[in-house]
Amino acid sequence: MVRKVLAFVRKHDHFLVSGHVRSDGDALGSQLAFHHLLRKLGKKSHVVCDHGALPDYRFLPGSDRVGSEPGHLKKGYSAVFTFDSGSWERLERISAALPRKDLTVVNIDHHASNERFGDLNWVDPAFSACGEMVWELVKASGVKPDRAIATCVYTTIVTDTGRFSFSNTTTETHLNAAELLACGVKPGEIHEALYRQKTPGQLRFLAEVLGRIRLEKEGRLGWIAISKDLVEKTGFPPGDTQEYIDQVKSIKGVRVAVLFRETDEPGKIKVSWRTDPGIDGIAIASAWGGGGHPRASGATFRGTLADAQREVLERTGTFIDQDSR
Repeated sequence: MVRKVLAFVRKHDHFLVSGHVRSDGDALGSQLAFHHLLRKLGKKSHVVCDHGALPDYRFLPGSDRVGSEPGHLKKGYSAVFTFDSGSWERLERISAALPRKDLTVVNIDHHASNERFGDLNWVDPAFSACGEMVWELVKASGVKPDRAIATCVYTTIVTDTGRFSFSNTTTETHLNAAELLACGVKPGEIHEALYRQKTPGQLRFLAEVLGRIRLEKEGRLGWIAISKDLVEKTGFPPGDTQEYIDQVKSIKGVRVAVLFRETDEPGKIKVSWRTDPGIDGIAIASAWGGGGHPRASGATFRGTLADAQREVLERTGTFIDQDSR
């Protein structure tokens, strides 16, 4: 598949590179690493994703040029490459603004639940991060990787493996990390940029979130809700919400952690799950058209926050009860 993707790239000249809305470390890092690769291959490349580069990832090389809304799209794209997006709709305002029938879409992702929506699909859950797939493209391209590419790819791995702690961390993951370090990556600098740049506002918001953690099912189910009123109270919009759900999952005895986030769009609730082995997060999320990984999944619930909490927690609790451990 690597050869097929590269052959496609070599036949075209002008690319849009995108990923899911509010791109996290894996999605944005993959987009930027591929963007740098395209530029080295002499291609025109433009990165645009809904909401652009979130503050936590603005240290990534090239992040200052990432477009954040449909108005930043250009004309004349030969094709669009999407990264870390389970469906075309996950690009939200960007996909909605593109003439899908007139564009060739190349879909690169490592989520098993991916809808294979592209004209060319490379979907492989064996990779710990989508960025590892980009790294395969870089190594096969004949381009000498520089520190910019390596930094972007290393960030995808660090964030999507939970700093090499999640079950998706493999021998290949560590071998790739070693190769990236040989390209000049500074792990300490990336750790500093990702995890040691908290503002007082972020910590106050985290304190509010932690105070709202609830436990059910004898402590096996933990959940929190980030509501509009919480954002209004603190005046601090949440960025990457992985930190908050990871706090819930870190509680001793919690088999499944659930996070609800009320969006700016009325009646639209983002739901995320983190599960222990034996409890399939994809199966839980599928009831609302969601997906992801067995241990980390997400979905969009249409309705009120109260409805989401009632229905999601009931279904999640059923999966916990069915687990024999």
